[in-house]
Amino acid sequence: MNFTSLRAAPHTLIRSNGGLFALMLLVTAGQIGLWLLFPAIDNENHLLECLQALFLALACAVHGQKAWTEPDRDSLRFLIHAGLSALMFGFLLRELEIREMGQSSAWNVLEKTLRVLELLVLLRLLVFFVPRARAVFANVRAIFGMRVTIITLIGGLFMVAGWPFDKKVIHALPEMVSELMEEVLELDGYLLLFLAALADTGAAARIKLRRPKAR
Repeated sequence: MNFTSLRAAPHTLIRSNGGLFALMLLVTAGQIGLWLLFPAIDNENHLLECLQALFLALACAVHGQKAWTEPDRDSLRFLIHAGLSALMFGFLLRELEIREMGQSSAWNVLEKTLRVLELLVLLRLLVFFVPRARAVFANVRAIFGMRVTIITLIGGLFMVAGWPFDKKVIHALPEMVSELMEEVLELDGYLLLFLAALADTGAAARIKLRRPKAR
């Protein structure tokens, strides 16, 4: 197996529903298996949370790189990747809890600075989106038919599925099992968000959100 085939493997996986399903089963079973051997991996700032942050950072970076290298800023492809990159950045800040990384007040300042940066990015995206909103809504069927959207939404469902375990809604479950399932489902969701970032969005590049100005 050469480098080219290895590089193409994630894209092939993303196009296969069965491949994605098998991967998620394998990842879920792997997490539970590791937890049986090393019960501390679901603790704060341990293995599972570190992997969650890693996949979110990768998703943010891949979406950001695709938006940055998109030559047509009026294409749907640019807006999709720019918006999802900002969203992943917000999820990453939520997951990291930077202010709790140390006793120094600098950590708190850093977190507030990054949150202000996130807000500025979101405001800039809103300003960019408003004049193109009609064109976006006109293409909503195409947007929800794209692999990047479908896989992102499934990843979001995994994140939502972890909420009952986080809030200990299922009282019959032991607390340690609830904590494990929360982290497992979140990691599954974040992995899907990263895989979604790798999906091909060539079709979105052909959809223009603004007509060229007449000369």
